[in-house]
Amino acid sequence: MAGRTTRTGVTGKAGPMSLTNKLTVAALGAVATYAAQKGVHGLWTRVVGEEPPDPHDPEVHTSVAVAWFVASGIGLAVAQLLVNRFASQRYQAPPKRVKVML
Repeated sequence: MAGRTTRTGVTGKAGPMSLTNKLTVAALGAVATYAAQKGVHGLWTRVVGEEPPDPHDPEVHTSVAVAWFVASGIGLAVAQLLVNRFASQRYQAPPKRVKVML
């Protein structure tokens, strides 16, 4: 139509991942989880100066158990975020480009 401008936009949903890609992402997730657990454990030991507490031990003060819970949760959440971002950038099809009429 006359008088309308066009812009190129990005639309569409990425296609399904192959089984190989899904298995690769699952393996990356397992490795990232293991590395995050080791990293959080080492960081806790370095910062606090003692081994991480057992949150189920009634001898452990509640604030220490909650602090360990939060620290380990953040570490694992960051690892999961990084794996998901890597997988979405690496293994999914690029989005389709379309013209949008304004």
